[in-house]
Amino acid sequence: MRDRPALVRTAFAVNRDADGPVESIAGARHAWCFRPHFHAGDEIVHVLAGRARLRLLEGCREVAAGDTLVVPAGVIHRFEPLDRHGWAFVSRFASPSHTSAHETVTLSARAATLLAQRPTLRTDVATIAQGCTVSEGHLSRTFRRETGSSLHNFHVVLALQQAKALLRRQAPVAEAALAAGFYDQAHLNREFVRTYGMTPAAFRGGWAAAA
Repeated sequence: MRDRPALVRTAFAVNRDADGPVESIAGARHAWCFRPHFHAGDEIVHVLAGRARLRLLEGCREVAAGDTLVVPAGVIHRFEPLDRHGWAFVSRFASPSHTSAHETVTLSARAATLLAQRPTLRTDVATIAQGCTVSEGHLSRTFRRETGSSLHNFHVVLALQQAKALLRRQAPVAEAALAAGFYDQAHLNREFVRTYGMTPAAFRGGWAAAA
């Protein structure tokens, strides 16, 4: 019987500085390819080895070993490998560098508010479109153009943010999954790994160790 290849996961840690706890994620050289997502804080990324492509709404940027870049809080982005050798990185998360005095009311912002109110991850584009008084097609096209994400992908990332908040407070993984709208613990586990390269248990454990 052939052995299965070992699963590659990112490493998560919580350290403390003068401003409080600071999350960090590190990935050894691997063909990391994360789903489009955003973070509540600024992500400061240090590329340690290899090359990658950063996809943002305004376009793509290639990064390589030695580069440091900042992805502002709330900005949807995605990193992809540029070759089979992959890339290595470490990301540290900081408080948002700026806050807006007011947010522009856009169709996407209205849709995001409605998505956040849904009790499950059944996105139901028709209901969201009706709440925004536009057609499903117009909503889907506009949302992707304004955010760089599909409605369902954005909905999943919102739910992941909610689950992370619960896990920081040491809620059981199964409880966090259901409270955030996932079907079960396995569903949260799949989406967490796809987005952050680690399991929700590893994220929860990092915060437990910091405490």
